Amino acid sequence: MNNTIARLISTVLVPASLVAGAIGCHHEAKSRDAVVAMMPAIDRDAPIVPKNHRDLAFYSARVQGESQTKIFVRGPGAEAPRVVYVDIAPGELISVSNDGTEGVFRRFLAPGLTEEVAIDFRSSES
Repeated sequence: MNNTIARLISTVLVPASLVAGAIGCHHEAKSRDAVVAMMPAIDRDAPIVPKNHRDLAFYSARVQGESQTKIFVRGPGAEAPRVVYVDIAPGELISVSNDGTEGVFRRFLAPGLTEEVAIDFRSSES
């Protein structure tokens, strides 16, 4: 009985599943020159909204595999986010002033070792 089941699996079920998988996974490009652009994975932190400017949202983001961190601000409506600060090290934005002109960035130096940096968003400097 065990030999019969083993033969059935090896001669019928495995080839049938391979054929079904190949048919289901087949994808034909519309053009031989078609190129698919892969977007890098981005880690975004939760947005921080200043108390006196509820129309602004600040957040930090990092591209996976890169060390630098960018801080973005998004304005009212459909305005695209703009970069207000770039740090060479990985980190996160942890607070924003009530008027939205300054913030505090936590820079990750080593496991368990951080440094807090004051940022002026108007000049994009720390």
